[in-house]
Amino acid sequence: MSALRDALNVMHEQLWDDDRGMVRLYGIHLVRETALGAFLDLENGNTARAERALREVLKHQYPLHADSRWAGTFKTHADQPDAGGRDADGRQRVTEWRDYDPNWRQFLAVILWVTERLYGHVLTENLRTDMQRAVTGAVTSETTNRIEPGYSNIALMQSWLADVSGQPSTLIDEVTAQVQRDGDIAEYNSPTYDAISLFAACLLADFATSPAARHLGNSVIARVCSRLQIVWHPAFAMQAGPHSRSYGVNPRRYVSLMAVLMTAIDVPAAGPTTLNDATTHVHDLYFLPLFERLCGRLRRNFSPQPVTTPRRHVQRFGEVTATSILEPGMMVGFEHGRRGRFALDQYSPFSMISKHGYLGIRTRSDTDWVDLFELAPHVYQVRSARRVIPGVQHDAAALTIVASRAPVMHENELIFGEMTLQFPSLTVEVRLPRE
Repeated sequence: MSALRDALNVMHEQLWDDDRGMVRLYGIHLVRETALGAFLDLENGNTARAERALREVLKHQYPLHADSRWAGTFKTHADQPDAGGRDADGRQRVTEWRDYDPNWRQFLAVILWVTERLYGHVLTENLRTDMQRAVTGAVTSETTNRIEPGYSNIALMQSWLADVSGQPSTLIDEVTAQVQRDGDIAEYNSPTYDAISLFAACLLADFATSPAARHLGNSVIARVCSRLQIVWHPAFAMQAGPHSRSYGVNPRRYVSLMAVLMTAIDVPAAGPTTLNDATTHVHDLYFLPLFERLCGRLRRNFSPQPVTTPRRHVQRFGEVTATSILEPGMMVGFEHGRRGRFALDQYSPFSMISKHGYLGIRTRSDTDWVDLFELAPHVYQVRSARRVIPGVQHDAAALTIVASRAPVMHENELIFGEMTLQFPSLTVEVRLPRE
């Protein structure tokens, strides 16, 4: 953990723009990472710089009287044009995720609340008041019914924020019902968002005011850690698939929040060997100090066990079945039955990691659904359908297969080490990593 914290400290000094009072990464001044950097500075005793950063962050919250779609949220970066305005070509800036991010309400409110709660005693009273006001504004401006209970990481953060802010919300009951019904969070087994869900669950368990909210936090911790106890492979230092949302097949090629969280609780986790502004999702490293301070209770619930004999985990969400298979030298994850389109571009319905490398399936813009079938040990079949609606263009390939090295290809079949993947009636594109 100390090595990663040292790397973060070095990175933060390099990314801090003293002229602007913000973190500058990817050529822009990031609002969320500036807030996280302020927490890091407070941990390191640099109160003056932290106060300056927090004041800059507060400047980029939309007022409560703005359009309800973005009222109370924050800009993602300081120079992001105002939502609701028009581009030079006349396009109105009202596109969710492109022109505004409604989830920055939850992320920034959580960061500001925790920062004020833990370090308010060293901040000026005016700044503390402004931070508290910003949190309340972010929570109360959240629109009704935007956050589905299956949007686990955001739903859990909003559940906690509503509880500690004394705001009425049905999310606690709705998320509790979903977890009880399905046995796990709906945003299932994500190398990115499992970490945020567990972080929010720790806040619920430790800081919530109502018994229902505390129960939800403890339930999510128990369920997710119980699953991780099976699907985490210590030899590869990562969790087996399938993943409802991931930013890559192999966490050794990008910074995953689960790797950051595991590091924070002293569990070895795979990550990239180089950290710089070219490392994919390097900004997520900024969550390390928050995870260190608030997620220590997870050590009681999760203790990874070596894979000495094959083990299998099957999780069902109604018609959806997600299966993880771990062997001493291999782990495979595959899913069948998912038909939802939420975050489909991040969906990882099949992944395999072994001593031979890694291989996974990623959807394409015209993908409608993907199903995987286990035909025999180490033999899998993939089926897929394309969207058939006006305006959707079909590429030559139906799916993308990402692999660490070139597999052996036959007609409608590939072999990768001891694993065979069949794809009858499908044309696939094989993509290898750029070195």
